[in-house]
Amino acid sequence: MDYFAYTFTCNPPKPLSEILISQLADIGFESFEENETGAVAYIPENLHDSESVKSLVSSLSNIGSIAYTSERIPDQNWNAVWEAEYPVVTIGNKCIVRAPFHEVLPGEYDLDIQINPQMSFGTGHHETTFLVLSMLLEMDVCNKTLLDMGSGTGVLAIAAKKLGAGRVDAIDSEEWAYKNTVENVELNNVDIHVQKAEVIPQDSPVYDVILANINKNVLIMLMPEFAKYLKTGGALVLSGFFKTDLGAIQKEAANYNFQLEHQETKNSWLALKLFKK
Repeated sequence: MDYFAYTFTCNPPKPLSEILISQLADIGFESFEENETGAVAYIPENLHDSESVKSLVSSLSNIGSIAYTSERIPDQNWNAVWEAEYPVVTIGNKCIVRAPFHEVLPGEYDLDIQINPQMSFGTGHHETTFLVLSMLLEMDVCNKTLLDMGSGTGVLAIAAKKLGAGRVDAIDSEEWAYKNTVENVELNNVDIHVQKAEVIPQDSPVYDVILANINKNVLIMLMPEFAKYLKTGGALVLSGFFKTDLGAIQKEAANYNFQLEHQETKNSWLALKLFKK
């Protein structure tokens, strides 16, 4: 699937870019790269509507000015881009997320994850993936059943399995993400059940842990599914949204007996760890 990349220049950059990104997520944009002057935002071709973008930018004119350009990003261009520009991601000496062409010394990191990202977002570079990985490293998932919902590259599922989790399932609705997760599971030589699905399949087990790094609207939509397929006392880790979205996420979670246990932020992004009462 091709993507459209929009480069936005905001004046003033803050808080205008944060407000812009939050609203872009509501019209289908999936991934964002913040910078000093604004942001770059990516949307799948099948969700792209230039008039919606134009209307959104116009609606923010009372806050500041936004200039933007757009370009189509074909599937086949992403591998070359990643191989040219893809840096490693480290979390202290606990974890490294790297491409296969990066070399590390044996035992240099407690957790060594190789990711060939292709078109999938979720490499550890984005704040939300970094936040969930950081939370996961502090959790005891040994022998626990775990679901990575919206797996992208599969990095979170792979990390969980390498941390000793028992059954690990990875689900994503996109064909390219499904294929990329399968590839990365094989690359890391771990046993993970990978599925392509919009929601949690009915024959799924009830999990000890569910991870979901998606976006606010999808997380709210899936909250009944999380409640259904998470054990009482189980952990639900959510990210993919901004600090300003905390109220909406927490309100919906409370409707399904989820209670906030811990939260972490990185720049404008937020991750939550909740437990099911």
